[in-house]
Amino acid sequence: MQYFKHRVALALFAALSLGSLSAQAYEQDKTYKITILHTNDHHGHFWRNDYGEYGLAAQKTLVDGIRKEVAAEGGSVLLLSGGDINTGVPESDLQDAEPDFRGMNLIGYDAMAVGNHEFDNPLSVLRQQEKWAKFPFLSANIYQKSTGERLFKPWALFKRGGLKIAVIGLTTDDTAKIGNPEYFTDIEFRKP
Repeated sequence: MQYFKHRVALALFAALSLGSLSAQAYEQDKTYKITILHTNDHHGHFWRNDYGEYGLAAQKTLVDGIRKEVAAEGGSVLLLSGGDINTGVPESDLQDAEPDFRGMNLIGYDAMAVGNHEFDNPLSVLRQQEKWAKFPFLSANIYQKSTGERLFKPWALFKRGGLKIAVIGLTTDDTAKIGNPEYFTDIEFRKP
């Protein structure tokens, strides 16, 4: 079920991002080449495991290669994360995922939707992670109950290849049901 929700969020993410293209002025008979790369459910796996899976170094090599290939064809790349960087392995968990966010900076992520596992820790940890990250954390449907204000930017705007692309972040409203309730006393996860 969670896998399905991530895919629905990704589809919505992409549809809203690409949907903004039609509202812009564009050159007739011109092809715009945009490649959107997406990852999610990283869960602290910043190094390669015994099976050759994971690893931010390998991911950087792959992403750099794709960027080079896309640029050679006159295109642009947008690199997004669906979140869930937290909660996976002690090497990451004991450092509040700092190695993961610093690695994501080196790879060149453009934005991250806040995942449910970002709330496996107190909000103060998530705010520190935002400081480590050189990209925005997005969620249009997380609010502070006491003020009614959003806790994160709902969207970010990127310019790629002469186009403006809006990216909207959404977080599953099931987060409050599956996480630690002591971290949600003043947080509301609204249905997208």
